[in-house]
Amino acid sequence: MPRPLTLNCPHCGALFQRVPLQSGQWSRCTRCDEVLETYSPFTPQAFLALVIAAFIVFLMANSFPIMTLSFQGTAQSTTFLGAVKATWQAGFWEVAILTGLFGFGFPLLKLCVLLLLFVPMSLGRLPSYFELALRSLGWIRHWCMVPVFLLGSLVAIVKLVDLAQLVVGSGLYTTAVSALFFTALIKLTPTRIRYLAIDAGLPAVPPTVESAPTPACLPKSWALLLAAAILYIPANALPVMYITTISGRQGHTILGGVIELANMGSWGIAGVVFTASVFVPIFKILLLAILLWLTQNRSAIRLRRRTRLYRLVEAIGPWSMLDVFVVILLVALGNFGQLLVIEPGAGAVAFGAVVVLTMLAAMNFDSRLAWRRAGHRRSIRWTADNVSTAV
Repeated sequence: MPRPLTLNCPHCGALFQRVPLQSGQWSRCTRCDEVLETYSPFTPQAFLALVIAAFIVFLMANSFPIMTLSFQGTAQSTTFLGAVKATWQAGFWEVAILTGLFGFGFPLLKLCVLLLLFVPMSLGRLPSYFELALRSLGWIRHWCMVPVFLLGSLVAIVKLVDLAQLVVGSGLYTTAVSALFFTALIKLTPTRIRYLAIDAGLPAVPPTVESAPTPACLPKSWALLLAAAILYIPANALPVMYITTISGRQGHTILGGVIELANMGSWGIAGVVFTASVFVPIFKILLLAILLWLTQNRSAIRLRRRTRLYRLVEAIGPWSMLDVFVVILLVALGNFGQLLVIEPGAGAVAFGAVVVLTMLAAMNFDSRLAWRRAGHRRSIRWTADNVSTAV
């Protein structure tokens, strides 16, 4: 008799028997409350259609202008890749590479990997590169920031609308649709695709029990977190951009941009920028430091709540890139010779590094270690008591 399939909880290490789910049901870890699997009526063919639609819309979003700015009889328009190119030409290749990868490179690579998986799966075949594709997808999916870029575009519109005549392009609307597709595709994790192949009768290898967490992740996370904390000081002290007009050149910091938005009366947008660019980085650094310290000291205090906070840190990590996306759009649109020139500043480089380092610190930390060092060991529960039903 074949051994039942298992569900591995990635956050506490508990194992459960995988049971068939009905509509409106999901499997939840009874130890840390992590949702392990949700019911989905989608077949590989349905997911393939979704990925193809996302691919087409994504290419359209990067082909049409996002917005056009007219100033003193001169007009400037840009696409996302045009903004990346303008930032590169301004001499800030670090910012151009980061935003290009997060807003275009990794999202495009994710869609290509999904296409390579679902095309043969829809034809009833399992590709020979199945395991390699799943490993690649597991790393790529954390760095896709199309929804963050969409919000950054909206912030840029608010900043520019009073500066000159602004016309929103079709690229912004297709970016909004593309962001919806990428949000829907978040549920396509490597584990979900593996079970989808198994349920379709394909010869996919059942998931193996993950190796025990190692304390070696702690010094790596500490080092990354310390580097992020150090860089956070110049990220806020140095200007993220410079605006040059006929009246002179002025630098703008992140907090200065928040104050400027508030003075314009855009309190909602100012709150969003403050949350994403000021509060979230500080929150991530402090919270990760507390989680690492408690784990290092084998603390068993509120393990379930700590696991929820770690999941929150993972979820909000990419949104701090908001201000960096705003900067590259303003740089691409604000180029009117002696009348108006917007250039990136060193603060944008430091802030982009803070975002990357905090995300890497969270990814290197294994939350299962907190449970293991507190005395909890892996346990296999061959029951269906972890299945919940929507009410």
